[in-house]
Amino acid sequence: MGCYRFTLTPLDPPDFNSFDDGDQGWRVSAGGVGSFSATGGNPGGYVVGVDNTDGVWYFIAPTPFTNEVRKGYGKTLRFDQFQSATDAQGNTADVILTNGMITLTFDTAYNPNTTWTSYAIKLDELSGWKKGYERATKADIQAVLANLTELRIRGEYRSGPDHGGLDNVGIF
Repeated sequence: MGCYRFTLTPLDPPDFNSFDDGDQGWRVSAGGVGSFSATGGNPGGYVVGVDNTDGVWYFIAPTPFTNEVRKGYGKTLRFDQFQSATDAQGNTADVILTNGMITLTFDTAYNPNTTWTSYAIKLDELSGWKKGYERATKADIQAVLANLTELRIRGEYRSGPDHGGLDNVGIF
């Protein structure tokens, strides 16, 4: 019997983005400028959004991750965030899912701190997802996830210049 030697290189599965080796395709919406930091994450690297103006910006998931979220009904979206300052906080949707026809929003119970803050949001009708001002139904959530075109995680919590970080985004 032969003996074979091989080396495994750990890669993030498509349903988890640790940002240890780059931004993994995540970008920042208009109003912010995105970059990657190799250190300072929770742990390792993370993606950064910076703005010098008012207006809300979001971290936008890349297509490979969005494709994995499509299979996420009943699972939990987890991520870590921080913001540079906690004064002058605004209130708008913290997570947005859309299929181009239906848009679902989720407001977390608290905004991130100036240190890493962890979030866990169940992808189901019992968790508080909204379709407009109404609670999203199971059919709404399943319809959006089945044809998901965009996942956005809010990065702008403060009115005025600031920066925020995102790390460890996954579906579990």
